[in-house]
Amino acid sequence: MSQPTCGAQTKAGGTCRAFVPPGREACVSHDPTMAAMVNAARMKGGTAAAKLRLLQGRRLRLDTPAALAKFMSNVIQDVMAGTLDIDVAKVVVYAVSVQRQVVEYAEKAEIEKRLVEVERLLAQRRLG
Repeated sequence: MSQPTCGAQTKAGGTCRAFVPPGREACVSHDPTMAAMVNAARMKGGTAAAKLRLLQGRRLRLDTPAALAKFMSNVIQDVMAGTLDIDVAKVVVYAVSVQRQVVEYAEKAEIEKRLVEVERLLAQRRLG
């Protein structure tokens, strides 16, 4: 059994082929009873996208624990001031936790590299 399609006219003049939800006569975009909900969803999406673009304007080098701490401090302050949406902040906090692990891994790799070099120099010294 196939799901019915909308059939309403699109802005481009063609026929809408979106699926019609059960119990409706048109797709979500063309159902006049859902217009307010669709507009609210668009506004929320636009607001979240704008706030994300704001964050992109703040691109910092987040490659040290100190840089991550400073960035998180700013995120916390922005959330408390109401200038950063809580949902965007949640994603940023998760991303920072992943970045922290990457930074720790990179620092450990650098320490191991230095240790190998020190051991090599000590071995040379013993032989020489």
